[in-house]
Amino acid sequence: MIDFQKIFHDGGERSLAVVPITELAQGVHNKKWCGELAAIVDSVISALPTRAVFQLGLGLLLNCQVAVAVNQSTDSVASAQSAASHGVEFLEEQVSRGRDIYKRECLSCHGPTLRGTTAGTALAGREFENQWLTGQRKLDDLHYLIATLMPYLNQGSLSAKEYFDVTAYVLSENGYIPGRTALTADTLDAVLRPTRDEAEELPDATVKTDAPEPGQPLTSNTHRPSLTDRPNDSDMLADDGENWLRYNNDYEGRRFSPLTQINVQNVSRLAPVCVFQAGEIAQFSASPVIFEGTLYVTTGYNTYAVDARTCEKKWQHVYQSDSLTPVTVARGAALYRGKVFRVTPDGHLLALDAKTGELLWDTWMSDASKGYWLSAAPIAYQDRVFIGEAGADWGVDGHIYAFDANTGKTLWVFDTVLSDDAGHGSANYSGGSTWSSFSIDVKANLLYAPIGNVSPDFNDSSRPGANLYTNSVVALAADSGKIAWWAQQVPRDVHDWDTAAAPALYEQSGKKYSAVAGKAGWLYIYDRDSHALVTKSEISSHKNAELPITPEGVHVCPGIMGGSLWNGPAYSPASGMLFVNSTEWCGTFKVAEARRIEGSAYYGGNHAFDEFESTSGWTRAFDAEDGKQIWAIKTKRPMLAGLTPTGGGVLFTGDLSGYFLAIDAKTGKILYRFNTGGAIIGGVSTYMVGGKQYVAATSGNSAVWWHTNSAATVFIFSLPPD
Repeated sequence: MIDFQKIFHDGGERSLAVVPITELAQGVHNKKWCGELAAIVDSVISALPTRAVFQLGLGLLLNCQVAVAVNQSTDSVASAQSAASHGVEFLEEQVSRGRDIYKRECLSCHGPTLRGTTAGTALAGREFENQWLTGQRKLDDLHYLIATLMPYLNQGSLSAKEYFDVTAYVLSENGYIPGRTALTADTLDAVLRPTRDEAEELPDATVKTDAPEPGQPLTSNTHRPSLTDRPNDSDMLADDGENWLRYNNDYEGRRFSPLTQINVQNVSRLAPVCVFQAGEIAQFSASPVIFEGTLYVTTGYNTYAVDARTCEKKWQHVYQSDSLTPVTVARGAALYRGKVFRVTPDGHLLALDAKTGELLWDTWMSDASKGYWLSAAPIAYQDRVFIGEAGADWGVDGHIYAFDANTGKTLWVFDTVLSDDAGHGSANYSGGSTWSSFSIDVKANLLYAPIGNVSPDFNDSSRPGANLYTNSVVALAADSGKIAWWAQQVPRDVHDWDTAAAPALYEQSGKKYSAVAGKAGWLYIYDRDSHALVTKSEISSHKNAELPITPEGVHVCPGIMGGSLWNGPAYSPASGMLFVNSTEWCGTFKVAEARRIEGSAYYGGNHAFDEFESTSGWTRAFDAEDGKQIWAIKTKRPMLAGLTPTGGGVLFTGDLSGYFLAIDAKTGKILYRFNTGGAIIGGVSTYMVGGKQYVAATSGNSAVWWHTNSAATVFIFSLPPD
């Protein structure tokens, strides 16, 4: 390498003319070399004796930049030609057509540069290279995923020719160059290899070489205790409505608040008090948690502490993700003993100081490179934090974890996929995700966990039997993780009909019940003593729900986004009623080859949504003992938000059109509505500060499949002064 320091200090004996660009170009492969030279120039500028020598330094830098450009261009062509020699063949006209198709069908999910968004994975760049351009994967697998999963809202809708064109475009964006042979079914056997010389110098963002096994703390500051020990166990068991301490408020998951200051007589006078804007365009489905005047809310990677009366931000914690996940969403936090617990989409459980937002510990739960991701809100109880994994649609085996709330160490793990299916058939399946939060029967010390779909989602040819414990609610001993009992809502699911929301646990007329709602479009009521199904009530329309799925396609209601999603039933002990929001959205299912590719979707078919304009929603009220419907409100758009019944007879919720709603819980009459300007799909929380009742709603979800695009915002409402 040229001794630039010597050139600067030796002066004018060597001129710019005798430093040819070919000499500068030797060994130049990246901008690191030029950066080194720039640092040297900067360090000696003050000592330069003449303007001529200064110009020499600038000239060298200019030549260096040109040399880098020349070498990078040469390297790019050489590496692309090398890649093409490995058998990756496609035509320039395929790339051109594929580019147009991508802009029309794929850009909204995967982004204009193919680097991915919160709604879609990366199809180019380092993340993609680390997963696909390793010399271990075939072009056939990449094309299979593109042809079966895209576009997301209308999978399998393009022609075979169009899918080959899109694949060619993706290849071109990753350094491959067109050749003289078209990409067809006969040329898919090529192995995908690195397309640039410096690929081996890039750190692998998905492989944590210095990390312990999943389930062990990565970072621990437990020597520094949190600045407060509250809310403690007494606070957590209080039922006075002052605070909102969990995703679903109480341990039983009922979302009921006994507060009466805002009631059916005065709720029409409700008005917004303040607004907190997170400054993010993201999926925003959190349910705010509140303790003694501080509101905590999460977005995909950020956590905020906000004054619950003024919306003034107290602190913000920013998590730096180490990988791109299929979906970036975090549904909320748990508060316990001075800590704020939350998960990150890329597989971490964090404990933050509730007073400052400082990271206390970070436990790596799950490996995102294998298809795991996290979205649920944790729940804390008796010095333990409980949380489960998502990723069933990517062919992973789900788990439910209990962690030590003080250290982040794993206490026990429950496998949501039963290894032998209890003798009910083959266990050749995976899945069993947790998408939302849990409920706890404190008296019985049982954790009630909703378990999601099986995979492959639509093809059950290799998985006879019930496929336990998918599409179920399991009751686990909170101190050991040992299963006490379970209730399966959809055995051997082929429609992606998750049980995604926590059950509501309640007692009425001397009996103990559990109410469960799922994407299958039913509300189930179980007897918690006998474990028997008491009744089930329809919450979404059903069409062809019992027909087998065929390769040609079957139109089914509900589709994969129908029924009740991550916000389940709410229960009011004041009225003895259950309340459920649901979605009407049908789709066409097709069964196909079930090909398992690590870190990628594992559907065994595809699903095409009906037009979004055909969707609608429901808010329904049921008798909590016999499941008979009492009233129903049909809405123009899907109803996804949580429901909050209160002692004042008001039912709070929100809709996809952006309206915050207050409903008479007994009659279903809408008493108040306020347009927040952004879709409401998270929870609504109510609490007291300084003797005054407030209501907080999260607004502004941005998601391709819900056709929403607005900023994450928290609205706080209260009654105006008399």
